[in-house]
Amino acid sequence: MKKVLLGITILVVGLASCKKSGNSFETATSDTLTYELKKFEKKSDNCIKEDSLCATVRFEYPFFKNEALDQQIQTDLIAIFQDSSDSTVVPAKKVDDLAEPFIKEYAQTLEEGKNYAEDANEKNPGGFFVMPWIEEASLKVERQTDTYLMLKANTNWFKGGAHPISMEYYFVYNRETLKRVKLEDLFEKGFDQKLLAIAEKQFRINEKLKPNEPLDDLHGYFFENAKFILNDNFTLTPKGLKFLYNVYEIKAYAFGVTELEIPYEDLKEILKK
Repeated sequence: MKKVLLGITILVVGLASCKKSGNSFETATSDTLTYELKKFEKKSDNCIKEDSLCATVRFEYPFFKNEALDQQIQTDLIAIFQDSSDSTVVPAKKVDDLAEPFIKEYAQTLEEGKNYAEDANEKNPGGFFVMPWIEEASLKVERQTDTYLMLKANTNWFKGGAHPISMEYYFVYNRETLKRVKLEDLFEKGFDQKLLAIAEKQFRINEKLKPNEPLDDLHGYFFENAKFILNDNFTLTPKGLKFLYNVYEIKAYAFGVTELEIPYEDLKEILKK
């Protein structure tokens, strides 16, 4: 299997600073964690030209010299593409490990559909087994404060169907513990319902919805039991706590991603001091 590995190529220097305000979420710092951007690409053997029926795996991600942080970040990125609860799958330890299974699966699928793959673009348009597959992600450092490191992943995945699925994911890490930050790390005990109420109020303002207007499928939303929920896809911006809902998560694909940013001012009563 041909493997193309583009070496570590870009030394990352600094991020733009934000205005300091004394808030640990708002105050940006220089980009002091040492890392480089690493690019990885692997294609199946039948990738002869751009429109070949083949599989491509492509990743770009920050490679941190701090081994513990680097492993944590790669583990979180892998989790996007690999179901850890599937006992039939060998768990990947590095993002590179995702390439071989993906390409192997494509080869098996192509073999099963070889009788239909001849002149695919002319005789069998739209067949999932005769279309190129792709799995890719670009993970970049978005922002740092003295306490937190924020990254954002843009992913693209296609294994047949009407269209590729593009998703965005946020990762927030504590720079001291090197652990991924959860909501309970940011808020006082018992914050759940208060945060939910504040977030729903802001969501309804953004969506131009009345306070009691249903969040059901008749109104274009996929919330279970028509009840507003928050996910764990969030980041810390200079202005507030921002959540991101991907396509199909709470709305139809055509609406794209939905962002919900809650100002720190609205959260000050429940944020940890």
